[in-house]
Amino acid sequence: MRRLVEDFEQAHPPMARAMADLLLRGNVVLEEHELLEGSVGDGFEAFVLGVLEEHGTSREVFAATLTALSRLRDTIDHLDQLPP
Repeated sequence: MRRLVEDFEQAHPPMARAMADLLLRGNVVLEEHELLEGSVGDGFEAFVLGVLEEHGTSREVFAATLTALSRLRDTIDHLDQLPP
């Protein structure tokens, strides 16, 4: 698992990784409080995209990072379910 995480970190810029993680976690929290749909969820997404733009991270790079982070989390979840 460590190798998977290291490969992900090397392949994606820190700002894109941080914002992808923030978006995924933030969406979960907003959904738990029934705030993901509507102006709060839209504002949160706009905030994340604004920070990325301010730091010169393109939407394409962010989208690739977000996809890779989702896959990494799914892979880790599957590995955690394997017997020792």
